[in-house]
Amino acid sequence: MGAVLEALWGFYANRFLYRVDAAVGEECELGWFSDHGYNDFACVQRDSQWDSTTRLGEVLRIEAKSMNVQTDESKGHFDEIVENLGESDLILVLIWSWVEVSSDRQFPYVYPRILDSFVGPALAIANLRDELHLCRGGYFVDRNDCPDRCTPELCLHHGEPINVNGNRERTSGPKNCKPANTSHSANFGGLVRMLQTSSPSAKLKFRELRLNNIDAHNYISFIHRNYPKEEANQYSTDEWRTIAESLGIAAKKLSKKEIILQIQVIDPNYRNRLRDISTYARRLISKQTQLFDEPPSQ
Repeated sequence: MGAVLEALWGFYANRFLYRVDAAVGEECELGWFSDHGYNDFACVQRDSQWDSTTRLGEVLRIEAKSMNVQTDESKGHFDEIVENLGESDLILVLIWSWVEVSSDRQFPYVYPRILDSFVGPALAIANLRDELHLCRGGYFVDRNDCPDRCTPELCLHHGEPINVNGNRERTSGPKNCKPANTSHSANFGGLVRMLQTSSPSAKLKFRELRLNNIDAHNYISFIHRNYPKEEANQYSTDEWRTIAESLGIAAKKLSKKEIILQIQVIDPNYRNRLRDISTYARRLISKQTQLFDEPPSQ
């Protein structure tokens, strides 16, 4: 069903180009890649020859992902390495759910409803993903130090993600990093999972990335809007309490859930406040670990 929704998005996006801006619609359109490569669509110039190998005639490419919000998100992955992404390439994420129209148990009638969508620069989201991968103890293969001992100029594994256990995250990773009982770990780039953090250093990096990059902020807000438990878990009770107090909420005796509910009622745009929490977060996290302490003066 996800593939159907993604294809329909491309169809209606082309119609939108014509309806909203005829000039733009006459100059370019979305072309669909029929193979199983990374990208799903390319925005191409109508009056130019299109060569997908050289990108001749292309303006940009779009990768489409979809997730049923009612099921496990593990199939929603954005794992393309940054070396393969163009400066203008986009990523589209559709959140959908089955909606019941008829309550007849014998002949139930449901349809897939798009609940939310995100379109943003693929590189910005990939950089957010990669920075948090490093914080989890993972790394990326360097052609000059490939686990397969490739000749640097011939190495095909440069940029491949390796997790904290030394296992490759994609089938194209080094053979010497293949897990024992599977072809690859396949945890890298989970559209929801990639935002999860556990260590103080990862939590701080998450907050700094959100503060310093509007595209990262927009993506995080999109995911947390549709997966509210992820948002609640990402921020500590003290952080939520700090935001509540800035809104005049007496939060000292409230639970985290109660605090969040009151914040959402008073300030529907509270995620902008979460974005600005990093200064407080640094002080808070520094109390939990010596990792961020300044070195003693000599």
